[in-house]
Amino acid sequence: MKSLFLDSNLLVHLFFALLLYQASEVHAQTQAFELDFNPVSFPSQFLPGWYGNEVRNSSSRIFQEKGHGVNQSHALAVQPISTFNGELIVRLSVSEFTAPKIQFLAKSSKNGNGSRAAEVYFSWSNSLNENFSTPQILGSLEEFPNEEQEFRLFEIHMPDQFKGSDLLFFKLEVRYGNGAGTCARWLLDDFVFGDIAEDTLPPSVQMVRGFNDNEIQVEFSEAIDPVFSIIQLNYKLDGQEPDLVRLESDSLATLTFSSPLVHGEELDLQVSQIPDLAGNFIKDTLLSFRYHNPILIPYKSLVINEIMPAPKADLDLPNVEYVELRNNLDYPIRTKGMAWSNSRNTVELSDVWIDPEELILLVPSNQQQEMREFGTLIPVGSWPTLLNAGDQLELKGREGDLVDRISYSSESWDDPELRNSGFSLEVVNPFLDCEQSTFLKVSNSLFRGTPGSRNSVFDLSPDEVLPWVQEIKFLDSLTLQVQFSEPIKWSFEEIKNQPELDIDTVYLNEASTLKLELKSAAAKSIEYRVSLYSVLDCAGNGLKSPIATVILSTIPLAGDVIINELLFNPQSGRPKFVELYNRSSNYLQIGDLQLGNLDANGLPDQLKKISESGFIFPPQSYLAITTDTILLKQDFPKSSIGNFLQVTILPSYPISGGTVVLFSEKQELLEEFSFDEEMHHPLMRDPKGVSLERISINAPSNLKSNWHSASGVEDYGTPGKKNSNSFTGEFESQLITISPEVFDPEGNNGNTFTVISYELDQPGWVGTFEIYDVGGRIVKVLDRNAILGNSGMYNWSGTDDSGRKVRPGYYVLLVELFDLQGEVIRFRKTMVVATQF
Repeated sequence: MKSLFLDSNLLVHLFFALLLYQASEVHAQTQAFELDFNPVSFPSQFLPGWYGNEVRNSSSRIFQEKGHGVNQSHALAVQPISTFNGELIVRLSVSEFTAPKIQFLAKSSKNGNGSRAAEVYFSWSNSLNENFSTPQILGSLEEFPNEEQEFRLFEIHMPDQFKGSDLLFFKLEVRYGNGAGTCARWLLDDFVFGDIAEDTLPPSVQMVRGFNDNEIQVEFSEAIDPVFSIIQLNYKLDGQEPDLVRLESDSLATLTFSSPLVHGEELDLQVSQIPDLAGNFIKDTLLSFRYHNPILIPYKSLVINEIMPAPKADLDLPNVEYVELRNNLDYPIRTKGMAWSNSRNTVELSDVWIDPEELILLVPSNQQQEMREFGTLIPVGSWPTLLNAGDQLELKGREGDLVDRISYSSESWDDPELRNSGFSLEVVNPFLDCEQSTFLKVSNSLFRGTPGSRNSVFDLSPDEVLPWVQEIKFLDSLTLQVQFSEPIKWSFEEIKNQPELDIDTVYLNEASTLKLELKSAAAKSIEYRVSLYSVLDCAGNGLKSPIATVILSTIPLAGDVIINELLFNPQSGRPKFVELYNRSSNYLQIGDLQLGNLDANGLPDQLKKISESGFIFPPQSYLAITTDTILLKQDFPKSSIGNFLQVTILPSYPISGGTVVLFSEKQELLEEFSFDEEMHHPLMRDPKGVSLERISINAPSNLKSNWHSASGVEDYGTPGKKNSNSFTGEFESQLITISPEVFDPEGNNGNTFTVISYELDQPGWVGTFEIYDVGGRIVKVLDRNAILGNSGMYNWSGTDDSGRKVRPGYYVLLVELFDLQGEVIRFRKTMVVATQF
C-alpha cells in the first residue's frame, strides 16, 4: 500500500468540514457558479440574486474562475489589489426556511510572490444599499494567505436580530491585506443558504464498471471522504488491492491495477472502511460484476446510424449538421481517443460514455445548444463539414482500427430534390454486421430526420436474397479483386484457391469489394478457382455460387485479335454486329481495344472502347459485339449459344460500304477491313441480313477473296461462333490446295464456294489461275500474271466470268507459275460443282 502524507491539522479540518457540508440533505438556495457571469457591476446582477462592485470577463477584480472550483468545476474569484477591495452581496429569501444558515467552500490561491493575505469580512442588512451590520472577519486575518489552499467549509449562522425577515442581504468583503507585494486571490464555491439537515445514512456502491484495460470505476450513492476513498487497502478485486485509487468526483473512484483485466470475466469487488462526508461508514460490501473494457469497441459495435449532410433553415429540425451513433454492445463504452473523419478532415472525440442501445449525436460545438433537446451530444470543435454531394465518414478506435464506415452520394437520396431539402439519411437495420452505405434511405419522418430517436426507416425484416459474385478479376499480377452484388463480410482463413495462389493479405476495399494481395505473381492465362465459402452478406447468407474462376489475362499484340465477321446490312430495325476472333493461345484483355471506322479523309473516326469494365477474351474463341444481344440471338438462333457482348453504340458501318478498324489502347492500328456489298456471293439475290465471313484466319483481312457470304444453312450469319465458311486446312503440304473439292453454289449441300490456296518457297513468282470445263472451254479467270507472295488464296463461287451460275459437273483448275529466271510450273486440279440431290 502506498503511503499518504497530509498535514494533520489540515486533514482534520478538511475531513470534518466537508463531512458537514457535502453529505447534508439540502433544502436551500444554492449557487455553484457554473453559469457564465454577466459582466455587469452593482446595482445590476451578474448572477440571479448576486451583485458585485466590479465584475469582469478577465482574470481580475470579480470574475468566474473556470476549472478551479471543486473537482475542476467553476468558482467565483476575487482579486484584491492596492486600489480595489471586492464586495459581493447576496439576496436571501429568509421566509422560505425555518432555521436557515449559510454554508460555502472557500480557499485562497497563490497570486505572484507577495506576502499579503486576502482578508474576508461578512455583514448583514435588510436593504441592498445601506445599513449593513458591523463587518466580522471570516476565520482570521491570515485565514487566506497568498498560497495554494484546499477548499474548506465555512458555516455562518444568521444573527437573531434578522430572524423573521422576509428578505435579507449578505455581504462579503475581500480586502487587500497587510504585508508586501501582491495579495492572494480568494475563491468561493458551492454557496448554500437554507435549512440543512444532518446525514445519518451510510454510503453504498451504486455501480461498478470497467474504465480501461486495467482500471475500474466505483460509483457511490453520495459524496465520500476524499482521504479514506483513495486508500488502496479499502478495496480488493478478486483479493488484489489496486496500485492506485483516485477520486474523479465526490462520489466516483477509479481503481488502477498493474495487470490488464480480462474482458468479459466475472470479478468480485470488496469495499470497506469508506465514510461519507458526514462520517457514516459504508457497510462491508462484496459484489460480483462482469468486467467489460469500455474502450474495446469492435467493428460495427458503435455504428453510424443517421447523417444530416444538408440541413435547411426554417424547418422543424435545427439548421445543424449532425451524425448519429448507436451503441450496439451490451455494455457502456467510452469515446475517448476515438477518431471521426470525413474525406478531408479527422478529429478526436471527447470522452463521453454511451450506454447500451443509446443514441448519441456528433454536432458542431458552436451549435450544440440548438441540439440539446435531442439527447446526449458529443460537441466537435473543428467540425468536418459534410459534403452535400457525397462523402465518406469513418469511426476509428484508439489504435486506428476501423469501427464503422459509411459513404453516401447524391444518388443516396433517390430524388435529387430531396438532397437539398433538409432530409437526413438513415440506416435501415443497424445490426447488420457490415458496411451500410448501399442500405441508406431518406428519412420519412415528418420532421425530415430522427436525431436521438429510432430511425423512421428502421426495419429488421430478414434478408433471404443470396449474394453473388458480380465480377472477379486480376488488377495486376499481384492483386485480385472480387466484386459482390451487395456488402459482405468474410473470413481470411477460409478463402482457398486452386491452383495455389500465395495470398498475403485480404481486405475490403469497399463494402462489396474484396481485395486479395499476393506474395508472388500469378501466372498468366491459367484458370484459377477461388473458393469463397467464408463470404457472407450482412444478414449471414452465403454466396449463391461460392466457387469463382479468374484468369490473369495479357495485353493483345498485333495479330492476336482479328476481325472475323461483319453484318453491316441487317434486316430493318435489327442490330448490326462485328465479330472478333482471338487466334492466340492466351487469354487477352480486350476491354481497352477500340472499334471504329474511317472518315471521308481516311482518318480513324468514331472510336469506341469495347468495354469500360474490361473484357477477357479466351484463346481461339469468337466474340460478337452488338447493341442488342437479345435481338441478335433471335435473328441467328443457331448461334444463340455463341459469345456476345452488348455495347451502347457501334461505330457507323454504312450499307453502301466502309471500313472497320480495330485499334489498341495506345492507338496502334491492329486491323483494317474495307467492305461493300459486291463482296457477297454473286448468286445472292438480297444481301439484307446476311453477314460477311472471313474465310481464313491466316489470310489478310484486306484480301477480298478472303471474305464470303455466310451460309444459309447457318441462318446467313454465325455471330459468336465458328464461321460457316471457315477454311482451316490451308498451306499444309502442297503448293496448290483446293478446299473443298466438291461444293454447291446454292448452298443446299455444304459450302457455297471453294478456296484455292497456294504456298510458295519464296516471293516473286508470277501466276495465272484459270478454271476450264471438261470440254476445255475457259469458264473463269481468277487471276492472270499476278505477282504472288509466299502464300495467298482465291475463292470460286461457281459462276463464270459473266456472273452466271455454271452447270453442275467437273471443272479443272489450271495454274501456271513462272519466275524471273524463266522457270515454269504448271498444275491441274479437278473440282466438282454439285447440285441438289
